[in-house]
Amino acid sequence: MSFSGAFTDLNARFTETVNGHDPHRWAALFSEDAVLIPAGEPSVTGRAGIETWAEGAMKIWNHLEIHDGGSCSTEGDVVWEQGTWTGNINVPDAKETMDISGNFLLVAEKEGSALRIKAHTWSVNPPN
Repeated sequence: MSFSGAFTDLNARFTETVNGHDPHRWAALFSEDAVLIPAGEPSVTGRAGIETWAEGAMKIWNHLEIHDGGSCSTEGDVVWEQGTWTGNINVPDAKETMDISGNFLLVAEKEGSALRIKAHTWSVNPPN
């Protein structure tokens, strides 16, 4: 499988686990020593820490889409992708939802025949 195909597969599993509210399977996409830098929040390190963070974060997510059109580059067994995303979340302390969007950067490393996320960060665009 090419790196492009592997990233397509990784993105599909990423959105599937977020949309399925499955923090354990989502965290399993990350390497043991991964770094997560959520927009506006402190960094989280390690798969166990990322899973704990995801248990809270997945409660607000209703839907996530990763859009094609970003760029993907490789160097050896490391690959990185930048692109855009859209989603819908529950607004904390309110009984409504909100559409949101932003940019992301994801760095992955080949681990066997799969890619594991080594670092992931994203921005959130200001509301219109």
